[in-house]
Amino acid sequence: MGKVKKSKLEEEDEDTRCGLGPFQGEWLQKFATKKSYLLTYSFLGIFQAMFVSYSIATLTTLEKQFKLKSQTTGILLAGNEVSQILLSLLMTYFGGHGHRPRLAALGVLFSGAASLLVVAPHFIYGQATAITNVTRSLDVCSTSPDSVMPTMNPEDSCDDTTQIGPMIYIFMSQFVSGIGTTLFSILGITYLDDNVKRKQTPMLIGLMSALRLIGPVFGYGLAAICMRIYVNLSETTTLKPRDPSWIGAWWLGFMVIGIIQISAFWLLACYPRRLPKKSTTAQGFGTIASLQQHTQAKRPEARTFKKFPAALRRLLTNKILMLNNCAGVFFVFALSGYLTFLPKYMETQFQQSSSVSGLVNGLTGIMFMCTGLLLAGYLVSRFKFPAWKLQVWDVIIGILWVTLLVTFAFIGCNAKPIHGLENAENGDGAMLGIPVTPCSEDCNCIANRFAPACSEDGEVNFFSACHAGCTMMNHTSDQTIFSDCSCIKEWKNSTSMTDSGSWYNGRAIGGYCPSNCFQMFLIYITVMGFIKFLSSMGRVSNILITFRCVPEEDKSFAIGLGYLLTSLFAFIPAPIVYGAVVDQACILWRTDSCGVRGNCWIYDQEKMRLYLHILTASVVTIGVVFDFFTCFAVRDLDLYAEDNEEKVGDNGMVASTNNKELQPMLSSRPPPPTSKLNEEEFIKTLEA
Repeated sequence: MGKVKKSKLEEEDEDTRCGLGPFQGEWLQKFATKKSYLLTYSFLGIFQAMFVSYSIATLTTLEKQFKLKSQTTGILLAGNEVSQILLSLLMTYFGGHGHRPRLAALGVLFSGAASLLVVAPHFIYGQATAITNVTRSLDVCSTSPDSVMPTMNPEDSCDDTTQIGPMIYIFMSQFVSGIGTTLFSILGITYLDDNVKRKQTPMLIGLMSALRLIGPVFGYGLAAICMRIYVNLSETTTLKPRDPSWIGAWWLGFMVIGIIQISAFWLLACYPRRLPKKSTTAQGFGTIASLQQHTQAKRPEARTFKKFPAALRRLLTNKILMLNNCAGVFFVFALSGYLTFLPKYMETQFQQSSSVSGLVNGLTGIMFMCTGLLLAGYLVSRFKFPAWKLQVWDVIIGILWVTLLVTFAFIGCNAKPIHGLENAENGDGAMLGIPVTPCSEDCNCIANRFAPACSEDGEVNFFSACHAGCTMMNHTSDQTIFSDCSCIKEWKNSTSMTDSGSWYNGRAIGGYCPSNCFQMFLIYITVMGFIKFLSSMGRVSNILITFRCVPEEDKSFAIGLGYLLTSLFAFIPAPIVYGAVVDQACILWRTDSCGVRGNCWIYDQEKMRLYLHILTASVVTIGVVFDFFTCFAVRDLDLYAEDNEEKVGDNGMVASTNNKELQPMLSSRPPPPTSKLNEEEFIKTLEA
């Protein structure tokens, strides 16, 4: 016998039932609500965000274990954007008309697989390379002929035979993660928008985005814990976490994130194709929800490759969408490039450790952004600002941001000098390797072991204690003290008014010299946090305009196009452009034993500050110009009209059915049925 065709009412009931496969009990149906979906989606979104922040926090550790150059890791991490460029359009074009909760759950599964995939190199290749972390006496000066040390760090050998295996695993992990992020982020949020009232969408977008910002906090916290555990759990070592050669258990956090994602992805897959709507009509129509869903949210037509060019053409010729995307590309370009070098800038400019700057910047940034998202969602939902006013707000924020960036380009603080680099040039004329001074030329110091040390009086920084001529080292609970430092004695004697230098103890303290920059550091963090607060308020309006300026069937596709453009023109080129510009402020390059230039050790503070802020301000200015033109394009765009009160035109604009000329169409509809027996006849009448 042939397969019995389901009635339309049966299809409607199937589309609104919670469950997965045979597990569709009645007890599950109470979870088919927008509140339940919001909590589940936000919960899984936390782990999506944790993967990104944890990857950033453990990047340098991963580089050390597998001897990867920063340029190489930059290319490997671009795998995320490569998958979005290649597949985002197709995934959102077809996925937008599929079972979106299950496809979003598939995205979580892909992300979990990516987390476990990046761990594989540690177990396959990591044990062999971990033995490089065994030296400890390289921090001090040694003039003994029996203890001559190499002039280069053992990790910087001339051997250019980096194993290709770890790089393949890392790239594939990022590639798979990009697929998961696209499916989860785009299809998950459009599903929510289609199942709530449009006036509620801004509040829910703000709430969802704020909850997902918790992920980076947990990601950095998990990294802080794992980085204090030695990379090989079965081994003991004399190294300490503060040692430059220390490698933490970076792989442990990835395993935790991946296992949780793979264990919990099914929670999202249990949600129905669309959420059931509440019954609101007269008595006697027992399944009015099925009527509403049939007339308002019936299954869209199947997508085909043949229709793909026409759908893409609709988006590319949509003036509002393209102006909004162009503005977004320049803002993301500026923000991603700026944030990439922000930790290095804070460490260089304000002489703060990477852990302190990362913690303070991360916590304040997330606090301000969460507040901005929640406030924006509430205000837009409460007062229903028209689209053009929301765009004017974005323009004002952009102008304020540019003003502050230009201001900070000329405001900074001067840190203590580094001995031997007082008159160094920057850019192409920068030094290749630290110059050897007479006071430490017999110390056999490693040229690429950058471990700053400060003279005890806090006036001069040294490249390392060895370069300061220190021969003895002693650890206390919170710092490392070096003594018998010949360079400190020499420098002190050269400026002293007495011939006797015996009262100088010639000691140094591990780390940079304390500076008076902490107050300026706090001011900088606070002001930038305020900018993040304002800019996060604009994020809600940008997503809302993208949702409303295109036909319903193209909503997911439109966001996929935005992902493609930002990946291709912002996320990939921004670090490259910013890296090239910031490198012009370098005054000391790292070199390997073959004399090949590596990354920059030390930057010129003033020029780095100027280059970084002026470049960012210039790019943001272009984004503000596109936002300005968008203000005029969205004057007639209605952001809050409900689906059952609107008519979509050819250009994607909406028209309310409250218009008088449409009232005859509404009054001519047949009355609802009085029993379940004629429900299907009633629906057929509506279709006719």
